[in-house]
Amino acid sequence: MSLQKNIWSKLKVYIVFDNKAKEGFKKGWGLSLYIKTDEKNILFDTGCSGEDLIFNLDKFNIDFAAFSDVVISHAHWDHTGGIFSLLNKGGAYNFFVGESFSKKFSFEIEERKGRVIRGNEWRKISENFYITPELKDNFPEQALVYNTESFSFLFLGCSHPKVEEFAKLTFKKFNNPLYMMGGFHFYPLSNEEIEFRLNELKKIPILKIYPLHCTGDRGRELVLRKFEGENLKAGDTVKI
Repeated sequence: MSLQKNIWSKLKVYIVFDNKAKEGFKKGWGLSLYIKTDEKNILFDTGCSGEDLIFNLDKFNIDFAAFSDVVISHAHWDHTGGIFSLLNKGGAYNFFVGESFSKKFSFEIEERKGRVIRGNEWRKISENFYITPELKDNFPEQALVYNTESFSFLFLGCSHPKVEEFAKLTFKKFNNPLYMMGGFHFYPLSNEEIEFRLNELKKIPILKIYPLHCTGDRGRELVLRKFEGENLKAGDTVKI
């Protein structure tokens, strides 16, 4: 128990962008998470609005020079909308994308001095951070994993290829119980469809879930009935 607490103390997640927001923060359809560790700081996705992304990062007092790596889950506008505003801040950012990511978009990023790093297999980008292979069903997407000796933390953009498939993939790779945060894309589904998907997810050892973005209000409620977790929004942080 003390080992897990010690490991957790090194991880803090800022909900930078979400459909919901605390007073004083901007909200919009999209997702962005700032993940801070002793080892590396990473921005995961950039929301739908560059202006609002920058506003919320400033509101958190996040130093734009404190990170250089940006992981983009997939190429939809609500996860890429802040990229060019971020580049305008002048940082030499690395953008980790899947192999299906638009080559035209990649060219525009590199024209603005960003570096695009493509991949499709498991990628270890630091001691504890990994990027999953790009899953293809419904829409190509990758996820980010922070892995330790005792747990894996899975960060998800929209889970278009199904949240349970990302969970199974991560558990098979690391054989650790999971913490999960991000969009589950449950908002267009019926309650029965969501329940079925959550029962599939129950087959994986889950420690805690933080449903965001396209999980939807009904989806968030159903997730938190079945799993321990919290209903968060832009402006919230997680640190254990």
